[in-house]
Amino acid sequence: MIAKEFEEFLLSHLDHYLVPAEDLAIFIDTHNSDHAMLLLANNGYSRVPVITKDKEYVGTISIADIMSYQANNQLTDWELAQTDIGKMVNTKLQIISNTSSLTDIMHLLVDYPFLPVLDKNNHFLGIITRKSILKAVNSLLHDFTDYYTITPKDD
Repeated sequence: MIAKEFEEFLLSHLDHYLVPAEDLAIFIDTHNSDHAMLLLANNGYSRVPVITKDKEYVGTISIADIMSYQANNQLTDWELAQTDIGKMVNTKLQIISNTSSLTDIMHLLVDYPFLPVLDKNNHFLGIITRKSILKAVNSLLHDFTDYYTITPKDD
């Protein structure tokens, strides 16, 4: 359990944690694999969110997901290039809602470099990254006493 004061401090910076969807590289599920491979390879992204045209979250995609789909379905390069990435997405990455608790977010970020954030209608809002939370913890460690006084407990 996170101490109430720490949670309040961290939650007051919550808007800084979320990288909004409009600031991210995102694929539409009807994009073909050539388009996805080009962006992933040229920009150094390891994994990118995939949404529908209506901004509903589908999953994430990586080069490994695309190559695995090709191998599992025995597709030629040409056949793969014509295939929508919506068929190849990874749906195993944990997601969170915009109302998830800080405790849940912190636990999940131990295992994942980022978490897709969805609203109650499954619309993709953005991501929370491990890096953004670590920055917040760093701020907590350096700035907490500007807002709170810490006193030891009496035993």
